[in-house]
Amino acid sequence: MTVDVRPDDLDLLRAAAARLRRDWEVPLVFGGLRDDQGVPVRLALGEVTSDLSTITIKPSLGLGGKTWVSRRPAYVRDYGTSLDITHEYDRQILGERVTFLAVVPIVVRDDVRGLLYAGTRGSEQLPETALEALVAEARKVSGELEVRDEVDRRVRLSESVAAAGPETAELQRLREAYAQMRVIARETADPRTRERLEALLARDVPGEVTLTARQLDVVSLVAAGCRNSEIADRLGLGPETVKSYLRSAMARLGARSRHEAVAAARRHGLLP
Repeated sequence: MTVDVRPDDLDLLRAAAARLRRDWEVPLVFGGLRDDQGVPVRLALGEVTSDLSTITIKPSLGLGGKTWVSRRPAYVRDYGTSLDITHEYDRQILGERVTFLAVVPIVVRDDVRGLLYAGTRGSEQLPETALEALVAEARKVSGELEVRDEVDRRVRLSESVAAAGPETAELQRLREAYAQMRVIARETADPRTRERLEALLARDVPGEVTLTARQLDVVSLVAAGCRNSEIADRLGLGPETVKSYLRSAMARLGARSRHEAVAAARRHGLLP
């Protein structure tokens, strides 16, 4: 039985908001993490009404929706009169008497997972140091979410291997070794070592479907449970290049997902 030990992710945002209020005296901090409907505002510090909790930010709408699409921090000096944003959330924001408003997206592996806002009232503006702190706090949350995601992924992988029994666990270790040997064959500067590894890795299985060496490198690491960022690190490639190799391999294999690509490669004898 799987025990869910992941802490509440919203606590990360609460702690970030508390530090901004305490260390930088930001008058209003609020935000939330994405769900199936958008990014609902689940926390607010320094609010004077209860209306912020009725907001669910959508892509492209308002200042937050603008940063959701751009994945970059943004601010407006006078929220009420700004022509650079849409104003779907004016009732709640202006109800807080907000003038200056800044927001930073919480981005994990190019995926927007939440938004963190900081605002002032009246003629007060947030100083540059406070804006830098807002960006830094958002990045801390992003980094911790990525760590938690990776822990969850590895736990799920370990549980699935253990549940499958010793024979399948041994096969998984074989597949991980196969992927690592392909990486070593690419990295070694000794031509004799490379030749021996390539001979060991060669799979003489005639068939209509073939993959290039780089496509097979990528798919073998996918089979070993690696994310695209890990594959990029191991192969010394850029993330977009990894995606390109994976997409082309999926096309050759007639697969619609990375998992289907692995299954198809095994079916065609291209992977152990």
